[in-house]
Amino acid sequence: MSTAAAATEPGPAGRKIGPLYFHSYVPGRSLGVFFFSSFFAIASMNAIGVMQPYIFTEILKIPPNEQGSLAGNLTIIQEIVAFFMLSVVGAISDRSGRRTVFAAGFVLLAIGYCLYPLASGKVELAFFRLFLASGVACINAMLPAVANDYSMDVSRAKVIAATFILNGLGIASIPRLLGGLPNTFMDMGADPVWAGRFTLWCLSAFCLFLAGLIAWGLMPGAPAQQAVSRVPLKEQILVGFREGKNPRVGLAYVAAFVARADLAVVSTFLTLWLTQEGIAQGLSTGDAIKKATFFYVIIQVFALPWAPIWGYILDRVDRVAGLASAMVVAALGYVSLAFLDNPIGNGMYIAAALVAAGEMAANIASISLIGYEAPERARGAVIGVFSLCGAVGIAVVAFIGGWLFDNWKPVGPFVYMAASNALLFCLALGVLVVTGRQKVVKKPGGAAAVPH
Repeated sequence: MSTAAAATEPGPAGRKIGPLYFHSYVPGRSLGVFFFSSFFAIASMNAIGVMQPYIFTEILKIPPNEQGSLAGNLTIIQEIVAFFMLSVVGAISDRSGRRTVFAAGFVLLAIGYCLYPLASGKVELAFFRLFLASGVACINAMLPAVANDYSMDVSRAKVIAATFILNGLGIASIPRLLGGLPNTFMDMGADPVWAGRFTLWCLSAFCLFLAGLIAWGLMPGAPAQQAVSRVPLKEQILVGFREGKNPRVGLAYVAAFVARADLAVVSTFLTLWLTQEGIAQGLSTGDAIKKATFFYVIIQVFALPWAPIWGYILDRVDRVAGLASAMVVAALGYVSLAFLDNPIGNGMYIAAALVAAGEMAANIASISLIGYEAPERARGAVIGVFSLCGAVGIAVVAFIGGWLFDNWKPVGPFVYMAASNALLFCLALGVLVVTGRQKVVKKPGGAAAVPH
């Protein structure tokens, strides 16, 4: 074998699908089910952000000037649940298997979507949100854990990029379909309240289907995790926090705080902002939601081409340097929204393209960094803490963003995220100074020889 081949090929121990390399212990069925579920997972979780303005306006009759704070408060409730669940969920998945926790997440989503449109007030809405929050916590911990379990280091970032492409394709199709369903049901004779209920009940049924598919098709976990069942759960949870002493793992935890908020600020506030803007410009609630959902989908479509680009880059550079570069792009994307004269006008296409590039860059960079640094036997626990940090970031952006939305400007949450990404860029530079730039040297077996 030539030197060049030895540097780039994972050898007989791996499974190759195009430019992606997976561990040989992963069955083809598990890969297929994982990629299929990746297509629907994020879209299924984010669907509440698409339908929430409709529920606020048509079912609960909440005044527009109260909707931003309510959306933020519901997101805070969700992230409080995630705060208490994520590190435990990750550790449990190390012990009992990824597929059990992954499938349970979709069952909880199904229950939440069944109950949510039946709420008669804010208190019931908050209670029903607990089921959605629990499902989101399980799925958010399992998506990166399974992706990193299956991938080899030689193409880890590219595998993460592939899952993000599938996430984006799902987000580009499902919310668009979901946003149009209320009008479809009303055309069939349903009133606005029942149209909203029928829409979310369709989603609930589909989540149950995904839960069954995952329970059937995913493998339990990586072989190195089999011995973890003998480790006390408390000790396994603490491993995730102890790993934070590694400056690069600690940076990844902070990156989760920012990058997960990048996603949440779009799903929580973008459709709400654009829906209100559309209504203010004379559109009906249904048409305003369709317009808002259209631009939400546009962001996901614009994000797709960036996934393979960042996957290629991050597998070839120091991952902390890659993260720093991603933060520059993300900061520019969010600050561009502050310069729009008409948020539902043609200028939004340019801003959406910039936001899409930054959102994709931040998330692939952070997940590939933690996936590379996390030890395999405790990957679920470490990624659980990583996801917990993301939950805190979402709660913070929900609280600050909700206040800024109602009391300053609807673009306020996005200005906050621009500043957060800029600060993370500075922190990444500091970690580079402390740890030094590490050159990634790929071994014949596909692992990257980067000192820890």
